[in-house]
Amino acid sequence: MRQPPTYTTWEITCRSPEDAQALRQWLSSRIDLNRLVTDTVRTAPNGEEQSRTERHRLGDYFAAITPLGASAAASFRLTFQRRPDAGRFWKDLMVNILQEIESAPQSPTIELESKGENQPDAAPAAS
Repeated sequence: MRQPPTYTTWEITCRSPEDAQALRQWLSSRIDLNRLVTDTVRTAPNGEEQSRTERHRLGDYFAAITPLGASAAASFRLTFQRRPDAGRFWKDLMVNILQEIESAPQSPTIELESKGENQPDAAPAAS
């Protein structure tokens, strides 16, 4: 079975460098590895719906979540470094963070830049 990539990098583009800086500042608490994300799990054993709440700590799934790029640019990269022992839920957590970014007041666009085993360099994103 193929292993998922260790590094997944997204390019986040805002309308202006000021919007990008504000988004990066807001994002810092959202990507803190000690942050707990709550997930509601719904099941229906024997046709009876049940739900339970699970809490997931980002640091249990990611070794690092790092914004990269020049602070004076209108775009930056966000790299997720998956832990080797991360459970399958790491993808859900990454998508949840990306959805939070998309719904931010800065209205950024998000595009997959790369995924693989090599750590991205810290060169600034284009823009």
